[in-house]
Amino acid sequence: MEEKSLYTYKREKQRFSIRKTKAWGACSVFLGTSILFLSAGTVARADTTADASTSAQVVEQKTTVNTKSTDSAESSANSTSSTVSSPSTDSEAEATTSNQNKSTATNTENLASETQSSSQNSAEESASSSSAAKAETTNASSSSVAKAGTTSASSSSPVKAETTSAKTRQTVTKISYNTLLQQLRTSKALATDKEALTHVTKDNFRDYFSLKGSAKYDQNTGIVTITPDDYNKVGNFSLNSKLDMNTSFTLTGKVNLGSHSPQGADGISFAFHNGNTTDIGNAGGNLGIGGLQNALGFKLDTWTNVYQAPLSDKDGSQIDPTNSNDFGWNGDSMNAPYGTFVNTENEEVATKDGKKVQRWWAKDVGGTSQALSRDDVNGKFHDFTVDYDGYNRRLTIKYTQTSGNKLTWIRTIPNSNQAMAMIVSASTGGAKNLQQFEITKFDFKPAATVNVKYVDTKGNQIAQGEVTYPNGANVTGTYTTGQLKIPGYTFVRMDDGTATGAKSLPATGTLTKAGDNGTVIYVYTADMQKGSVSYFDDTTGKTLKRDPISGTTSSKSSYSTSGNIADYKKRGYELVTDGYSADLTFDNNDTTDQNFTVHLKHQKIQSTDKKKVNETIHYQGAGNQTPADHTASVEFTRQVSTDAVTGEKTYGSW
Repeated sequence: MEEKSLYTYKREKQRFSIRKTKAWGACSVFLGTSILFLSAGTVARADTTADASTSAQVVEQKTTVNTKSTDSAESSANSTSSTVSSPSTDSEAEATTSNQNKSTATNTENLASETQSSSQNSAEESASSSSAAKAETTNASSSSVAKAGTTSASSSSPVKAETTSAKTRQTVTKISYNTLLQQLRTSKALATDKEALTHVTKDNFRDYFSLKGSAKYDQNTGIVTITPDDYNKVGNFSLNSKLDMNTSFTLTGKVNLGSHSPQGADGISFAFHNGNTTDIGNAGGNLGIGGLQNALGFKLDTWTNVYQAPLSDKDGSQIDPTNSNDFGWNGDSMNAPYGTFVNTENEEVATKDGKKVQRWWAKDVGGTSQALSRDDVNGKFHDFTVDYDGYNRRLTIKYTQTSGNKLTWIRTIPNSNQAMAMIVSASTGGAKNLQQFEITKFDFKPAATVNVKYVDTKGNQIAQGEVTYPNGANVTGTYTTGQLKIPGYTFVRMDDGTATGAKSLPATGTLTKAGDNGTVIYVYTADMQKGSVSYFDDTTGKTLKRDPISGTTSSKSSYSTSGNIADYKKRGYELVTDGYSADLTFDNNDTTDQNFTVHLKHQKIQSTDKKKVNETIHYQGAGNQTPADHTASVEFTRQVSTDAVTGEKTYGSW
């Protein structure tokens, strides 16, 4: 009776299964396929399994095939011995296989061929797992592959031949299971699997994108008019879900930058960022990229901007996206029109008054700017593609000029960006342009993500934050958010619907579907801020009075100095300076009060005193010729200054 081969696995300390989670299923298939090839059709029985939870190392594998072929077609036994150890755990697995088969010479040759094929496949699989392999093979029946040395030993008799296949020694270096899973997840074969991608065309565009501001969509043509040919317009369209950055995606379409050159503005931008899918970047000189968190953007800029310091001392997240003057912007790296990559970084930027304020500040990426021709701003559509390779994380932008020349920009996306939101923006100001995008197709894989918002009790955004995904932005994975320490605000609750109209997700949880899983909403109450307004008499150096003022963070003050100043004027004062702003907004500093001073002085009323003096000149000593007396009136004056407050007078000289 033919005896079947047995695989005996010795259990050392604990059981092990690499299919403990769904994510490890791919790893099981990968390793199982390799074992199947190596077994070459033998029957395996597993009595126990061994634990190797994090990494495995194949130390040594030896394969010896001895084949004797005679005219009676008898085959000798094949014996295989392999040892596997896992140094990352306390358990070890050892497998010993003994295989004896009786077959014809033809079957023996087939078995030898299968053994050689399995060795080659094993080496290829090991290479794909970033392991190093060396194989030395001695085989009389065929030539070896992949670093194989071959010798042949045959007898002079055609009837009896002895073939010896030398030992195959294969050493595989240590590899982490997490690394293996990452390679499987980001492999091109998986990344380009069309069954796993979402396909967007002009017919279903509105199912996946949201339009805001001046943006309008025509489904018949697939054209998004982001801004009309009009002044002071801001528009954008954003993807409703985040992109899985471990998977390749391609956006194919055309852009129209308008027909006004060089006096047209502002251009079109494409931004990928780590904020919410609903976030909007600041317009104008920021071109919809400034203000987005950790943005990796690209812009086709048609208006040259110089540096503009922020006019507002508010946090950047609290500024209206359409108010570019309050936000400020960085200067352009070259004269428009041109294309370039853009990054945003969290910076402290000085306002025109010198105060440091927080901004996600957008800057052109050095060395990536390429000039466009003014002929490219000709009111016509130009081919445009955004291509991302999830395997090597390379982002490629291509734009076809009017001349037919194709401009290309390439950059690498950091591994830390696992899921990113996408938005396309355009704006106009004192200069205008019709700015459009025409979609051909967009193929992508949505990541499983959530948004996070930080709002006050009225639903106004007061800060920006990010979500972390410990196991990746995948279905059945987890997400984590946290409270922020926001100056001038105190956390009160997760939104129950009273602040934004929507109920918050838990702060941490499980992702149940691909795409947007909802929003975590933290609600804060504004702290009470205090201050004062003092009225100071510059004439006497004394404070006339001090009025207390108070209000919550970022609220408008209702206090006014106009009434008090009018009263003081009636009492003889005049205004020197009013240090209080009529549109005061309370700051977010809980430790320092906002104090202001109104300077007054005594009004001086000037007058002139007059005095008339009669003088008589008497002449004598000239006898009959002595002149008669002469009488004359003389008027004297002096300046008088009267303090309108005290009535005190100050006299000048006559």
